[in-house]
Amino acid sequence: MLKRLSFFFLSVFLTVQLTAQIVSIDPPFATQLDDITITYNAALGNAGVIGVQPVYAHTGVILEGESGWQNVQGNWGTADANVVMTPLGNNLHEISFNITDFYNLQPGDVVEQLAFVFRNANGSLEGKTADGNDIFVAIYSNVFAGSITEPFQPVIFFDPPANVNFTAQTNEPATITLYLDDASLSSQTAVSELSYSVNLSGEPAGQYWLWMEADNGATTITDSTYIIIQGAPVVAAAPAGVIDGINYIDDETVILQIYAPFKDFIYVLGDFNNWQFHPEYFTKVTPEGDRFWLEISDLNPGQEYRFQYAIDEQDMRVADIYADKILDPWNDPYIPESVYPDLIEYPSGLTTEIVSVFQTAQPSYNWQVENFDRPDENKLIIYELLIRDWDENHSYQSVTDRLDYLETLGVNAIELMPFTEFEGNESWGYNPMFYFAADKYYGPKDALKALVDECHLRGIAVIQDVVFNHSFGQNPQLRMYSQSGGPAGPPSANSPFFNVTAKHPFNVGYDYDHSQPIVQEFVRRNLQYWVEEYKIDGFRFDLSKGFTQNQTNNVSAWNQYDQSRVDNWFRIRDEIYSYDPDVYMILEHLGNNNEETVLANGGMMLWGNINHEYNEASMGYPSNLNWADYQNRNWNDPKLVSYAESHDEERLMYKNLEFGNSATNYDITELETALARQEAIAAFLIPLAGPKMIWQFGELGYDYSINYCPNGTIDPDCRVANKPIRWDYYDEPARQRLYKVNAALNKLKTENEAFTSTNYTWDVGAAGKRLIIEHQSMDVVIIANFDVTPITLVPGFTHTGTWYDYMLGTTIIEDNLNNGFLLQPGEYRIYTDVELETPDLTVGLASANKKEEAQISVYPNPFQHFTNISYQLEQTDRVEVRVMDISGKLVKTLFAGQQAQGNHTLNWDGTDNAGGKAASGIYAIQITTGQTVGTSKVVCIR
Repeated sequence: MLKRLSFFFLSVFLTVQLTAQIVSIDPPFATQLDDITITYNAALGNAGVIGVQPVYAHTGVILEGESGWQNVQGNWGTADANVVMTPLGNNLHEISFNITDFYNLQPGDVVEQLAFVFRNANGSLEGKTADGNDIFVAIYSNVFAGSITEPFQPVIFFDPPANVNFTAQTNEPATITLYLDDASLSSQTAVSELSYSVNLSGEPAGQYWLWMEADNGATTITDSTYIIIQGAPVVAAAPAGVIDGINYIDDETVILQIYAPFKDFIYVLGDFNNWQFHPEYFTKVTPEGDRFWLEISDLNPGQEYRFQYAIDEQDMRVADIYADKILDPWNDPYIPESVYPDLIEYPSGLTTEIVSVFQTAQPSYNWQVENFDRPDENKLIIYELLIRDWDENHSYQSVTDRLDYLETLGVNAIELMPFTEFEGNESWGYNPMFYFAADKYYGPKDALKALVDECHLRGIAVIQDVVFNHSFGQNPQLRMYSQSGGPAGPPSANSPFFNVTAKHPFNVGYDYDHSQPIVQEFVRRNLQYWVEEYKIDGFRFDLSKGFTQNQTNNVSAWNQYDQSRVDNWFRIRDEIYSYDPDVYMILEHLGNNNEETVLANGGMMLWGNINHEYNEASMGYPSNLNWADYQNRNWNDPKLVSYAESHDEERLMYKNLEFGNSATNYDITELETALARQEAIAAFLIPLAGPKMIWQFGELGYDYSINYCPNGTIDPDCRVANKPIRWDYYDEPARQRLYKVNAALNKLKTENEAFTSTNYTWDVGAAGKRLIIEHQSMDVVIIANFDVTPITLVPGFTHTGTWYDYMLGTTIIEDNLNNGFLLQPGEYRIYTDVELETPDLTVGLASANKKEEAQISVYPNPFQHFTNISYQLEQTDRVEVRVMDISGKLVKTLFAGQQAQGNHTLNWDGTDNAGGKAASGIYAIQITTGQTVGTSKVVCIR
């Protein structure tokens, strides 16, 4: 039985012939003076208007000496009768006109091409080329022209037929001669068309050139195409050590191998063969029949080569899933040169779909930190970050440039949301398609390595958010086995990679089948690659609860203990630990505690989503933070990555401002009050035993909803849309103070062993919450009032004696462990029984004059119940801190005595020296030392 396969011919000249299949023109060599008929086949190209009637031709001309479309005809989006086409049936549509008249050509206009985009009436559907480009048809001047019209493009035969039609045409009578390789087949004079039936029966496998020569007595022109008679693939084992993907043998040689069971044959197309099919690039197949491989030699060292696999009779074009660089024709044009300089161009006009890139003799990155000492996971402060919404430049470099900010904040790990090549440019990254390639929208791969390197120089680990539950339509593993045979699923039943139907109700994209050995090996290789090639320190596994083959559409059933899922994770853990036992493993499991307990006791960290309860506390409503505590879950070790915010949860400050509670003279929907509440939230998140996570800009009180739209509305459809980037928040004193409080808490945790203690009390079910830590190095007591009215709370000091307020730098001597402390709404205290350096919480500068200046920060300001006064001493000195009214009268002396060099914070509760409440109004805080005199205004509201 004859098997015939038609492929795109990709020479520059015959691109017109390819277009002619989508659009044909009669007469075939029309001049701009001719009456013509354009026939459009809507089933070809991108098939954007397949099945549509009527179709409208949006069209213009390309004029000599001009750029872009000219003399455009057709009013877009309207049912314009001037460009409506006549349906012929079978998705064929035609329109006839005189070129000069239709396009209103002027004397001197020279038409080189006609340009087309076909559409439906309102323009919501477009018919273009397969790679989404406009369609062009050549127009000829009064010069001799001709071409091969049949076959339109190269043809591959597996059972060569006796008759292959070979036709050439010219636009005027000439002597036309047809050739097969060097042999003349037929020749006639004074003709404008010549055909010949080529007999290929019995010919051996190989490539055969068909070409024509036409001579009108003054000019000779030629055109060519080729036929391949294809034998069966050579069966041979790949050389030892060859694995799936790109194998660099030496500076001039690669071996490409692709896993493709159930496929018949594969060609490799690329820059090395001018994107033409040739027997030399017909892959061998392994004896098992599931892998195809090809050695390519004589390459130029250091040159980037673009390539694809062309699979089976359907000519499916796919890139290599293992490539570390891919080119995307739809999205790469929108990557700024400043982000990715000198990006190699997509081979437009030579192929379609995504292509992959290899490069022998690549320059290696020169690492500054070869062996990074990763932070203790019990002390991890993880900063979750979306590169797109972190900086306007959305690049790896822009994150590197802002590492001073993160280092000062005191985080010791950043968790980058998915950055392997995903569909589109602007995305959260949970729609991956290529897993070994860093997304180019964020910059070159060496810029990512430089980011990791610079983080390591600063003691900051880098955690990669990875997505193996699912993948999206441009993934070659999916496209090769999709039911449609195109860029979108669902997968077919013979897919070795994906489930036909997702096995759980929260799936997006297409569901990987993790019971398949090839998928297991793919995941293993990918994780090892990022650790060894990029020195990634750990992974956060997205939707880890999805790694199951136990089909269910019921969320409750999905949450139940699943031994097969547990086995999957222990297998992955063991694979990772086999090459690096210190890699962080963090699962976004969010399942029932019995399964999470087994995983945590097996050494894996798990996300702890406490967003709802922390937000209830920050808004001033009843809350219980018990689920943030690993001991409350009966785990053996502190493996719980508790967080109040993540990329996936509503922002606390947004809800504070929209829905915060209130009482007399206290309103959480007021900005400074809402920000002050976030200090208390941080105080009851970061110090708790185990790793903790904060979401980007949470330390500045980011208050845009997760559903914020670019037009300013709130809509769930905008959940993953770009969000405002507000670095200016740091210039606002109240937000800067929140940043400094977070930094102080991060330093407290990362620099003191007490916070690794498992001997603590977590009393967080009421509005008054307590964390009491006991450790041989230091005891810590943290209390807070999350109500909207004052409460009295017994701190729970572990012993009598001296205790130090970490934030204020003050000292108390406690001789009665039953003493209650009056806490104003939102007020918190952090006490240690070892004196620590008081953090610098100053956020502004106010002074009497430039010669005698004292740094003073007052926050909150205005205040209702209390305010903090922070200042810095350059040396040990005699200090007096007083509150004065606007007449200069002393209201209260807050401190008088000697203080050491460093940062200090005092608290004023709005009372005077007699214990009475000061009236509403403006007051002056005056600080006098032997060296400086400083003042700052504060407003008290009653």
